[in-house]
Amino acid sequence: LFYFEVNILDKGDNGEIGIGFCAKTVNLNRMPGWENNSWGYHGDDGNFYCCSGTGKSYGPLFTTCDTIGCCLNFRYKVAFYTKNGVHLGIAFQDLEGELYPCVGMRSRGGSMKVNFGHEKFKYTGKFIIICFSYNFNINMLSFILYKQRLMMMILVISY
Repeated sequence: LFYFEVNILDKGDNGEIGIGFCAKTVNLNRMPGWENNSWGYHGDDGNFYCCSGTGKSYGPLFTTCDTIGCCLNFRYKVAFYTKNGVHLGIAFQDLEGELYPCVGMRSRGGSMKVNFGHEKFKYTGKFIIICFSYNFNINMLSFILYKQRLMMMILVISY
């Protein structure tokens, strides 16, 4: 399990910001998710990008003063994001290989600060993943304990 957060200090002129992860062979002159072996959640459109320049709807837009978290669960090969401490749901699945945090900004005047755990995270939720087999499928139930509430997400991955 690996988690980091990015605090958007200033979105800059157009707010083109991407937060994600990639293999070390990826061209770092492109936004996260636009290249093979690269995945990212973008603030200007709320889409996630998986190894291509075509995005899919995922979460809310993010901008100045927002904090976006990115969690990779290497055991279950999934990733999720948070915005200002709120879990946004599973974004990617079937992740493999050696992956590294990746942040991109194509916005003049923009700035951000990355927290790899040296400061307290905004996301304080805990989660437990239970895995069981049923008719050649793996059903992962992720229980996210967020303060006094229990939120449940179901992710079904077929073999």
